[in-house]
Amino acid sequence: MTNGTGQPVRLTPHPLQRVGAFALARLAGVRYPAEVGERELEDAVRVMHDDLSRTLEAQDSKDTNGFWLGASYLFWPNSRVPNTTNRKKLSVPERRDLLRQWRTLLPPDEVIGVPCALCEQAACGFYGKVDVALGASVNYRNTTPRGHEGLALCRGCVASFHALPYGCAIAGGRAATVHAWDDRFLERMVGRQVHMMRQNAAVGAGQFGDARPYARQVAALRLIRAYDDEIHGGLALMVFSNSNKEQTLDVHSMGQPMANWVRGIRYQPGMTDGWRYLKRTHHTPNVPGLSGLARNLFDRPRLVTERAVSYLYGLATDLRVPPREALGLATICLNYATEVLGMEKSDAEEIRALARRVAGEVSQSSGEFMQFIVAARKLGDLKKWLRGKAISQVRFGQAPEPFVSERQWRLLFDAGDTGFLNRDLLLICTLEEVHELDAKWRTDDLAKRSELDDDFSDVEDEGWDK
Repeated sequence: MTNGTGQPVRLTPHPLQRVGAFALARLAGVRYPAEVGERELEDAVRVMHDDLSRTLEAQDSKDTNGFWLGASYLFWPNSRVPNTTNRKKLSVPERRDLLRQWRTLLPPDEVIGVPCALCEQAACGFYGKVDVALGASVNYRNTTPRGHEGLALCRGCVASFHALPYGCAIAGGRAATVHAWDDRFLERMVGRQVHMMRQNAAVGAGQFGDARPYARQVAALRLIRAYDDEIHGGLALMVFSNSNKEQTLDVHSMGQPMANWVRGIRYQPGMTDGWRYLKRTHHTPNVPGLSGLARNLFDRPRLVTERAVSYLYGLATDLRVPPREALGLATICLNYATEVLGMEKSDAEEIRALARRVAGEVSQSSGEFMQFIVAARKLGDLKKWLRGKAISQVRFGQAPEPFVSERQWRLLFDAGDTGFLNRDLLLICTLEEVHELDAKWRTDDLAKRSELDDDFSDVEDEGWDK
């Protein structure tokens, strides 16, 4: 156990402490928690104290300086200031004295003889829900003596939890932040959010955020896509409330392969149209395409390709031609399957090879094309259609190799749950191949989809706010 005077703020395995530590560093004028010394720690605590001081004369959160008063109900319920229940009965000097007692940085030598529960430096006190987001309330603990709030923390960790709100976005009574084990990414993300939070606080914006569905996932997705370096480790969008009315925590995880795929395809040739069409496949009357895609990328990654194939199937059925979107969607969906869903690249090549043979058959006429489209949506019908083509090929000696190989058959029908993905990719790739085979399939169908085109208005700002 050390007193931590050399490096008072250390990163711990606690995600919210890590976000708070980076926010604290930015408030201190440095980039990383390791750069926070005693003077920087004092500076950051002073900034937070000054921000809360502006609420002392506010009557409620709607006043000019009421931003942090409103936020306090979300982050620091039961605090003696600023939102104490008898606030209106207290004079401004009394409120100021309570704030001083709560937020004055303890000296390095004020310790309690036990290590910090998070970083093992010398703890300066025991803390609970009032200071630690999602911490246990002292009123409901039965494992420690009365008055003992249970969690021993050092000065740096306490200050980090106090700084946590600066690294969050507030909307709808919830706070949201993106945590990453990649310190460089976390520094960029938190630094940006601290800047935005202080701007909103300065103008008294109160609650802020995008009103669209799944706005938090959209905001996190844009952060990831705007990042200019490889991401090391997974990410988590954490949405929480520390209020007394409803203490909640929802975690939307994104693994490292997905995170790097999301940001990496911006730099890969041929992916621009695919990404644009992928958003379109998630578009509904009530949910913009980017919102639906962001939700699935975080919470239901398998549905990304399912939505693509459903969209293309619907268009192919209505138009009776291979939709032009298949060109971009086939490329991006195959890449997604191999880079994110773990599909072997050799299996993907087998699916594409079979798609070429299927396309050669169904491109002969609209009737042949529609027979395959209908058959592709049902397992038994697809088996029957492929078996029929294979038998015809053998009977009439049309090719030196089987229409569908044993390995391809197993990929489609004997691969367990993976078979669903393989069959989806077969349909998408077949539509792509048919579209490219003959000019008669290149139908201009813009008029038939003008309403959807008009509604599809997702415009992404991929850049970082400077």
